Amino acid sequence: MTVTVALFIKYENDKKEEMLTHPSDRAEVCRKAIGAMGGNLINAYGTFGEYDMMFVYNMPDMASVAANMHLADATGMSKYHKIIPLISNDDFVASQSKAGELRDSYTAVKGD
Repeated sequence: MTVTVALFIKYENDKKEEMLTHPSDRAEVCRKAIGAMGGNLINAYGTFGEYDMMFVYNMPDMASVAANMHLADATGMSKYHKIIPLISNDDFVASQSKAGELRDSYTAVKGD
């Protein structure tokens, strides 16, 4: 089953300095990296503030998403990043129905 995720990334300062000296298309870099893992880039956006870029992409499974993050960390490219799994609106509505059906099977743990 394919998974869709949003990746928010903050680049290390030395990598950002390198990008100023030698501008690079980060979407193309991402496209190649996730393509090698069987995924595909849907879109890329530059952002301002807490994160520098946001990528939305599909991957074959969550293990492939994790492998992509391991590589981002190992190469020293990202200062930090955040992954948000995305589901379709139809799946989101279905999840509400499922949770409603299972509501009585769930009991919150009470504090001491």
